[in-house]
Amino acid sequence: MKITNIVATCLYSPEINENASDSAQDTVIVEIHTDEGITGIGEVDAPPSVIKSYIDMPSSHDISMSVKKVVVGENPLDIERIWKKLYFRTMMAGRRGIGVNVIGAIDMALWDLAGKHYGEPVWRLLGGSQKEYALPYASLPTLQDPDDVQEKLLKRQVSFARSRGFKAMKFEELVNSRDRDIESVSLARETAGKDMDLMLDAYYCWPDFRTASIAIRDLEKFKPYFVETPLQVDDMEGLSKLSRTSNVRIASGELLTTAHEFVDLIDRGGVDIAQPDIGRVGGLSEARRIADYAGLRGVQVIPHCWKTGISISASLHFCLATSNCPYFEFLVKELAPSYLRLKLLKREPEPIDGKIQPPKLPGLGIELNYDVVEECKR
Repeated sequence: MKITNIVATCLYSPEINENASDSAQDTVIVEIHTDEGITGIGEVDAPPSVIKSYIDMPSSHDISMSVKKVVVGENPLDIERIWKKLYFRTMMAGRRGIGVNVIGAIDMALWDLAGKHYGEPVWRLLGGSQKEYALPYASLPTLQDPDDVQEKLLKRQVSFARSRGFKAMKFEELVNSRDRDIESVSLARETAGKDMDLMLDAYYCWPDFRTASIAIRDLEKFKPYFVETPLQVDDMEGLSKLSRTSNVRIASGELLTTAHEFVDLIDRGGVDIAQPDIGRVGGLSEARRIADYAGLRGVQVIPHCWKTGISISASLHFCLATSNCPYFEFLVKELAPSYLRLKLLKREPEPIDGKIQPPKLPGLGIELNYDVVEECKR
């Protein structure tokens, strides 16, 4: 079997709010076609037009090669070989950032393709399920009115997640305003109840270690499972001090690419929870390397995913196959503002009573709605 083409398609929801904290408004799907008629599907959370341009651009020289020229003609089942070949043949511009995002989308598609070829779900190809079921946490859409806690809407979202049986939920409502932040977290905890894990996304709102430390101390009484992205990810010294002194787990890593950057985050930053985004970090192959390293350091891995069901399904398969992954992020369709999250897939694994059993369908177990692809592509 040989790869015959790679096609990147940019998709945009009918309405885009460029000021929204919502990267699921648009996406780029990457399809890998073969001479046996099997197609693998991947996705990455990065600027769609940039990803497409990177995939379609011609070669310049031996370490700035065309992605298509590197990959077309290869056996798609040689996933590790293709990953390394892409990394080294595009490394002048691609060893971090967008170049690795492209590798991640391709890698995700290759795992989907391999599962379809072997007639097996991806989690089985990754080494088998390490648990009876995976636990998605409900990731709630941001409200973030800096002047007001939108009480009715927040309570409705939290109550909906609880009614669907989710065992954990995360909300992005911290704005570096002490009274407002305490009010919103208190309301979320009261609505969720004591038995639900509550995760807090600070979205880089605190400017330095001291500010973050004081704020987290104020929020400890609400027993958050973790505080995500309390500081800029490059502030390794601040993250390290925060992780050492806080009684709450510190989580970060959504923007990082490659295991090399996660080694730095874990060893220098000292985080308790590593959060690779499967597509952005370099795909399932690289996420596995991160999980293995994190496991040696006693660190949990909980993948970031604010995207369509394609990436969510990849996170599910990763979670099932990873022993130190207690949860994975799940953007709830019924609450999400994204048209693509709601409509892009005809079929995807869905939670029942807050749990997802290991899927039986081959590959990622998803089916694209090509009517929506036609409607939303540009």
